[in-house]
Amino acid sequence: MNSIFGRININQEPINKSLFYSGIDKLVVSHDLQKKISIKDDWGLGQVKLSPTNVHDKLNHDTNNKLSIVSDSALYNKIKLLEKLNISEKALSESLIILKAFEIWGRNCVNHFIGDFSFAIWNSEKKELFCARDHLGVKPFNYYCDDESFVFSSCISGITAQNDLNFSVDEYYIADALSTVKSEHSITTFKEIQKLPPAHYLFLKDNKLEISQYWKLKPKKPIAKNNAEIIQEFKSLLFEAVKCRVPNLNSVGCELSGGIDSSCITAIASQFTQLKTFSHILPDHLLGKIHPFNDERDFIKLLTDYCNISNRFFIESENNSLINAIDQNINDLSCITQQGFGVFSDHLFQSAMQEKISVLLSGFGGDEAVTSMSLGYLSDLAKENKWNEIKDDLKKQHNDKIDFFKPFFKYYLKSKFSIILKILRLIKSKKPWWSEKFKNLALNISFSERLNIKERFESKYRKQGNLSLQERNIERITHPHVSQRLEYCSLIARKYGIEYRYPLLDIRLIEYYLAIPARLKARNGIGRYAIRKAIEGLVPEKIQWREDKSGATIPTVFMRMMNDKNQILDIINRSKSNKVVKQYIDLDNYEKWFQKLCKRSEEVQKNINPGAFYNYLKLILFIEKNPKFFK
Repeated sequence: MNSIFGRININQEPINKSLFYSGIDKLVVSHDLQKKISIKDDWGLGQVKLSPTNVHDKLNHDTNNKLSIVSDSALYNKIKLLEKLNISEKALSESLIILKAFEIWGRNCVNHFIGDFSFAIWNSEKKELFCARDHLGVKPFNYYCDDESFVFSSCISGITAQNDLNFSVDEYYIADALSTVKSEHSITTFKEIQKLPPAHYLFLKDNKLEISQYWKLKPKKPIAKNNAEIIQEFKSLLFEAVKCRVPNLNSVGCELSGGIDSSCITAIASQFTQLKTFSHILPDHLLGKIHPFNDERDFIKLLTDYCNISNRFFIESENNSLINAIDQNINDLSCITQQGFGVFSDHLFQSAMQEKISVLLSGFGGDEAVTSMSLGYLSDLAKENKWNEIKDDLKKQHNDKIDFFKPFFKYYLKSKFSIILKILRLIKSKKPWWSEKFKNLALNISFSERLNIKERFESKYRKQGNLSLQERNIERITHPHVSQRLEYCSLIARKYGIEYRYPLLDIRLIEYYLAIPARLKARNGIGRYAIRKAIEGLVPEKIQWREDKSGATIPTVFMRMMNDKNQILDIINRSKSNKVVKQYIDLDNYEKWFQKLCKRSEEVQKNINPGAFYNYLKLILFIEKNPKFFK
């Protein structure tokens, strides 16, 4: 795992070494890391090695020294690639494999890669730059481009360290962060800095920037095989997705929440390595007393005992500060993040680092496709006029005849008279749920009206037409929420020498899952049917068929907020005299919102939206630390 940085002076001015090193230094998270740098005239490339998982990874060049590469990559089809490239050296680094592939296939090299990658290749003879990012955006890639310079970096902080360039915040990005919308794939905190979207490559030559999409997830034709064959093939792909992400090191951990996704990854990985698990739980003395009142420890213990995993670590974070975690996140990333994932896993990362974990497996991404609930499967069957299958399914769900006929006729009417039903729903419908969610935010009215935030908010939450299961899966897996979480977690974890890997986001597995027939994705009212059948015998039945979940991935966040209650109130009160903060946030309403949040263990409240509250707090602290960006 590396962090990468580069600067190409399009105006052909010599590279300012002091500026270049200031960018690289921002990527160095501890003193013992290796830096590899090459600076020649008007270009410079550099990378910082963050963990020991890469073999002989260094700044690489081709045999003629015309091509140079910096790369943050993990290729999971490495053996097949070496065969395709006719290379016998098995210990070749990912960087050199990518470089060899580019020499042979040019821009089409990305079509041969299965993995998580972010890289840049500079041709010093032709003055051409080729960059690419993996299919779903696990590895980050940010860039700045004007008529004089092109600068790229794994982390935005490397780019903003170039103090000969000017940066200003993107107010639409701020509006999205404060209203819980996830900005488009290319947008960052700064107007001048873009993200290369997932599944895209970038080509720079003669001051012309070309960005192209090399892969797109599309609906698949349903697999025409019997159910047993489909489940077996799905299971084989699932095993391969885990196995290829487990390196030959005793340094592999797994985030284990107790749900189906993380349990399935843990059970399979434990067959290939001496696995250690890391799980968030509540302190014993707070069980049943403070929100969310419980955790998943019983399922975690059940799974680890079943798989004979003795190295399990429970993370309580009892005395950790929420403010300190947010503050550190801002210092590390030099930007505003629109989600909290990774920010509050600091104690877990510390524990994993102490156990010398370099690869951390995660079940994230399953809900979006491979392990999605798929509860709209009967609508898909209705579209295909498979009424006998619908009857059979509903009969197995309902013993009462009324309970059977009611949904049956609903699906029949929906398939035959969809337009009429749509009109009736519009006539009878109440305000959508997101209206109340928006009303409970603490936006400055002038700011909200100036950027038309409400309309932007509603357009993001407004459902599209009658989508099929496949279309919904594709929409969810390619949503900016997913790539945001992946890149945030990647940047936060690498500070601890940890690389995240996501078996359930293997594109081979996802593409196969899309083609699985609807009634294998859910059956008789039971969602996640395919994955449940695929992990039969791998996990306890109690986990295989469970349908409940505590709903709190990190159950200690509320407790950490309460630990910092007085400090948060101080921040809110001092912000009332900060003109920049006040132009974005209604601080009186924000204070009332905080008081409601603090009562979360005393009363049930709808639309309380703690994630959005933390985004407001991030913005306040970011403004206080970086007033120069708000002139």
